[in-house]
Amino acid sequence: MASRLRSPAVALAVGALVGVVVAGGGARLAMRLIALADDREDFGLATEGGDVVGEVTLEGTLFVLLTGLVLGIVGAFLYLALRGCLPARPVLRALMFALIILGFGLTATVNGNDADFVFVNTVVSIVSFAAVLLVYGVLVPTLMDWLAPRTASASRWGRWVGVLVLAFSVVSGAVAVRDAFEIAEGSLPVD
Repeated sequence: MASRLRSPAVALAVGALVGVVVAGGGARLAMRLIALADDREDFGLATEGGDVVGEVTLEGTLFVLLTGLVLGIVGAFLYLALRGCLPARPVLRALMFALIILGFGLTATVNGNDADFVFVNTVVSIVSFAAVLLVYGVLVPTLMDWLAPRTASASRWGRWVGVLVLAFSVVSGAVAVRDAFEIAEGSLPVD
């Protein structure tokens, strides 16, 4: 019984740690970088979430860290669910999971903040958040496989599930990035 709980317990711990440090802390650093890249003409404007551009608050930082914690745990459990569908070689498994996280993460980032792309530097924003997502996506499988090694190999159908999830994620992320640039140039209306 204890061995069956090991992987979920590791997923919870790794997800929480990497979520707070990389997803939460990294997202906060990305936001700061985006603010520094701004020409400051937008400082003081309200974001889609009701925050003020250029203002760093304790409440905002705690919210970002808490969001990183929650999403970090969700991502770790996603890895646990997909681990048997990903390649057997650890480097390829981590790379594939990182690309899945990148696609879904960029989709969530753009769709959750679409109105903000009217005034942020889109390139800096996409690259900053992509870096955070990739680091998270590589660290989670690396730490989880070290602390709770994978025991089963993927079936032929399992591999196809992994490929389909990757394809869906990449297409979703690419569409979201395209939309962000179209919003920034004004050719795509914001809801």
